[in-house]
Amino acid sequence: MPISYYNPKQEIRLSAYADTIILEPDGRKQRLRAIRFGGYPEMVRAMADAIYAGATLEAEIAGEAATLSCEPKKYECHLSHDGIYAEATILSLDDADETRSTNEEEMGGQTNVELPPRKCVLFCPVGDRRALFEALDRKTAVPLIPEFQDYVLDELQRRRFLKPLRVISIRERLEAWLLLCKKDDANIVKVLEDGLKTGAIHIPGTLQDPHGFDDVHSVTSYLSAFGVTVAERIREQFRPLFDPAAEQLSPEILRINDFIHAHAGYSLYPAQLAVAESVKRKLSEGKSAFIVAECGSGKTKIGATALAAYQAQKRKKTFNIILCPSHVAKKWVREIAETLPDTAGVLVRSITELDSLYAQYRQGDKSICAVISKEKARDGYMRRPAVLFDARKGAFRCPSCGEIIELPSSDDIDGWTTAKPETFRMENRRNHKCMNCGEPLWTAVNPSVPSPWVKIPEYGWVHRKLAVHAMQKTKNPAALDTLQTLRENPDGHFPTRGACRRYPLSSYIKKRYRGRLDGLIVDELHEYNNDSGQGDAMAELFGTAKKVIGMTATLINGYSSGIFHLLYRTSAQLMLADGKPHEKPALFNTEYGVVETTYTEADENYAAKRRSQKSGVRTRQLPGVSPLVFSRFLLEKTAFLSLSDMGKALPSYEEIPIACRMDEAVQSEYKRVENALVRVLRSDRRAAQKILSAYLNLLTVYPDQPYDQKPIFYPDSDVPIVEPENTGDTDTLGEKEQKTLELVKAAIQNGERALIYTSWVRTDSQQKLKRFLTDEGYRTEILTDKIKTTDREDWVQKKLAAGMQVLIVNPSLVETGLDLNAFTTLVFYSMGYKLFTLRQASRRSWRINQKAPAVKVYMLYYEDTMQQKCLKLMASKLAVAGLIEGNFSEEGLAAMSDVQDMTSQMAKELMLGMCIWGCIRSWRSLTAYSPSSSIRRWTALSRPRCLTPSAPDRTAENRKRHPPDKTQMEASASPNTNRRKTMKNNFTISQRNAIVENHLWCIKAVMKQNRALIRAAKLDTDDVYQQLALRLIRAVMSYDPEKGDLEQHIFAQLRMELQKTAHSNVISLDVYRMRDAA
Repeated sequence: MPISYYNPKQEIRLSAYADTIILEPDGRKQRLRAIRFGGYPEMVRAMADAIYAGATLEAEIAGEAATLSCEPKKYECHLSHDGIYAEATILSLDDADETRSTNEEEMGGQTNVELPPRKCVLFCPVGDRRALFEALDRKTAVPLIPEFQDYVLDELQRRRFLKPLRVISIRERLEAWLLLCKKDDANIVKVLEDGLKTGAIHIPGTLQDPHGFDDVHSVTSYLSAFGVTVAERIREQFRPLFDPAAEQLSPEILRINDFIHAHAGYSLYPAQLAVAESVKRKLSEGKSAFIVAECGSGKTKIGATALAAYQAQKRKKTFNIILCPSHVAKKWVREIAETLPDTAGVLVRSITELDSLYAQYRQGDKSICAVISKEKARDGYMRRPAVLFDARKGAFRCPSCGEIIELPSSDDIDGWTTAKPETFRMENRRNHKCMNCGEPLWTAVNPSVPSPWVKIPEYGWVHRKLAVHAMQKTKNPAALDTLQTLRENPDGHFPTRGACRRYPLSSYIKKRYRGRLDGLIVDELHEYNNDSGQGDAMAELFGTAKKVIGMTATLINGYSSGIFHLLYRTSAQLMLADGKPHEKPALFNTEYGVVETTYTEADENYAAKRRSQKSGVRTRQLPGVSPLVFSRFLLEKTAFLSLSDMGKALPSYEEIPIACRMDEAVQSEYKRVENALVRVLRSDRRAAQKILSAYLNLLTVYPDQPYDQKPIFYPDSDVPIVEPENTGDTDTLGEKEQKTLELVKAAIQNGERALIYTSWVRTDSQQKLKRFLTDEGYRTEILTDKIKTTDREDWVQKKLAAGMQVLIVNPSLVETGLDLNAFTTLVFYSMGYKLFTLRQASRRSWRINQKAPAVKVYMLYYEDTMQQKCLKLMASKLAVAGLIEGNFSEEGLAAMSDVQDMTSQMAKELMLGMCIWGCIRSWRSLTAYSPSSSIRRWTALSRPRCLTPSAPDRTAENRKRHPPDKTQMEASASPNTNRRKTMKNNFTISQRNAIVENHLWCIKAVMKQNRALIRAAKLDTDDVYQQLALRLIRAVMSYDPEKGDLEQHIFAQLRMELQKTAHSNVISLDVYRMRDAA
């Protein structure tokens, strides 16, 4: 079929011959959807360019002339060349998966006009409906199964969403179809919903009668009801690289396991070997693999085994690097010696040692693992401020462009403010680059060259001419002495401690060892998730090594931003293909996280002109990570392992939050301080922004130390906002201290040891607890940061040998690398905001080599304080992290989570196979208190369970296997027990769902009656609807027919829920801002 193109303006004529043309009728025109043609190479290439540019072609089809219109930039082209003949295959691109809109001014207003649905082209053999359905399934995100095939295809054609295209081909026998998809595939969802409602389609094996499916009214209820079936299909589609139930371990893995047994005295567990085999196979396919395994599951041996087994296939020696925290470097050397045959582990601290080790490797016959601490990997030159001080203007200038340095104001409306002297005390994101020219504002320290800046160890960097200003910003005696000396002698010699000219080890390896580094193991991978120097060092080593294994126990910190930089350093190609540039992390957070955007607009005068109005936009992240992060970036390269996978009789593990009450005097003063903050937030926004961090710290620590707290002053003045009163002293024993003593006493009476975590270093909690415990006769020690990280493990062992019973420590000092199996009762006296620290520290004792029968982790907090909000925030982060790792816990701390983003909840429903209507449905009773017990006993109380046909109720069976202990039975019988009522009606699941569906109008009625309250509390209507839907479900389940009418009961429950939600939102509005400042 001859085709031609003619451009009369440029007098260009092109011609070629096509054997296949696919057209879409478009009125009088025919739109080109696909074509294959051939001819001379120059002619074919030019014709392809013309089609891509949107040219109009002339063709002769079946002896008749035809005009073919082309859409510009809507094609992909594949060219092949064979001598003097070339062939081109051009296919129409599918429209982007989004709905675009445009604004048109109409009658003085704006009208939103939605463009037509996106178009997709499907190809299949002639008459092959199965292939057509599979092509349709690949184009849409709607869950489809083969049993839906005939109905979906017929219904889409009937509704004109699936149209046949005209195919003219000399050689090929194929069909082409045009699929129209509305926003979020709403039209295909509607087809599926209608089929489920009418019974035209159903999932085989799920209906008990041919007229079933009455409970499914939407895709959401379909997913909730048949999550188990969908999950099974997902398992069938995503096959693991290694299935231990059907495949054998490789000889390389077995050889290393035999070596471990001979040198360590034990073998790896089957689950550990399975992960090692999977990672070995992944390294054969790609460059990197990740191991996400719980603390104590043996990541060190698994990672070393996997890398050595892969390299053993090539039968040659290798040179590898282990990147790890400094305090576990020696442990890695020991682990390599007892894990890998014909391999030596050597600790490397400098470039000279590395070069020497590599020279020995070249001459020897053994493989080498160079163990480098992450601190040494980026231990380069020290940096100082490079900005220039303009004494005439009293401001700093950029050394590159000479402009005055300005920084974003803390007030999001007023814009910019001039940088102050304390701005450059230490390097951070705000002062790293010039906002005008983008050049760095920091430079390397050269010890031999005098500098206008002086490093004060207890303060930071100070300009020689501004020592007086710095003296007003610190009260540290040592810093004040040095600053006074600098003030008296500004031109004196002040050497910078630790400054030297040193080339970073990671950069040296990148430059000198590219192509020579066979493998890299990155331990504690989560510590490289920030935009930091150590993260950049890991990225340099990652790019240099041929194969990489990353290992961590805590991959996610609860926020999408916590994995952005890590994904870019390990999967940059995937991030770029996903359209997420490195310079715009906000795009990643918007799509895969939970972002709250606040728009502010202020009018100075009511009738002022538009110019006098000020507006601002402020965004902040909330806990939440989309499961799509796992499927798009981690699924193909990550192996997850939990201690429960080991098949070993692990000790029981409990996380037990314990609420404490403040004394009346402390509570009264706490409320006074809190109210003072609220008044400042409402009356003086600028001052509130500057003192927010100090207020947050005060509200957090005051319940623990209600004395010797410093006043909070208005910014740049000596006027106090609030002066906390002393409502206690060092001898006062609060309820939290009492509970701690009770827990320690109970543990020691059972022959155990106790570990107490205190996160806040500015309080005297550690010394106070040690004094109380020592007075009770318990041998107590405090592990401080003065003990070097490399010596902490030996320090703990020496103290245990000397009879230590209680250890008090900041959790950040023991979050990685230390095994604290001697302590089986862990008490979080206070808690910070870092999820990594919490997860790592709480699992220090629950490990596969733990021989005690139980490990209990108690988390103490004061009710109705910032401590409770902190604990709830950590619970939300923990729930998000567990979501990515496939752990959907509703016990312990995770029960306090309030993560409610829709994607996470749908993933949870799919994972658990629950069938309560809707997506947001998770609750847990927290406490049951037995007065007869010496301490509070927290038990997870049962809740009504909804069972699918494929998930029989095993409650009775579980009761026989695990009968409740005596204390739990007493707690259940106690009149003070705070437990949720079980259902007092006999509704079946179908009846209950029908009642919920029939009473959805009650939610709208209550929201309509309380519109003023919703607006006043600044609640989102969608969030309110979801919250009331959850309360509606609970109301139906707890309804007692003997106590009144169902409708009255539902209305009462909904009104109570709305009032509670509105009240909590007003109270916590400012608390969220304080948490951000932390």
